[in-house]
Order: sequence, then C-alpha cells, then structure tokens
Amino acid sequence: MTIDHESEHMCPVYGKVIDPDLCYDSAMCLLGFFKVESTREPNEVPDIEEARMLCRACDYSNME
Repeated sequence: MTIDHESEHMCPVYGKVIDPDLCYDSAMCLLGFFKVESTREPNEVPDIEEARMLCRACDYSNME
C-alpha cells in the first residue's frame, strides 16, 4: 500500500480525520523534533506517551 502524505486520513492519536499539515506538525512534535507545546493539538492530548507510541506505529509518521 502506498501512503499519500498529501491526503486527509484517520489519525490514531486524535481518533479523527486530519489534514496533512496537522499530521506533519503532530508527528514532528510527538517524535521529538519539535516541542510538544509548539502545536496546540498534541499539547492537548491527555497521555503524551501513548500518543507518541501511536504516532510511531502509524504509517503516516514515516516521512521517508
């Protein structure tokens, strides 16, 4: 399966469909490249460690 990083998709962290910009910003925060506080949505997640685990497991967080 080919991942389309330019399309909306279901996010396991937020449990809803998100746009590619939010996906990128969230992944950068949750994977440690940006501060979590720099983007509103990841900062509002109740369990940041679980969110990081879900994000790492998501195919959309692979930016290669």
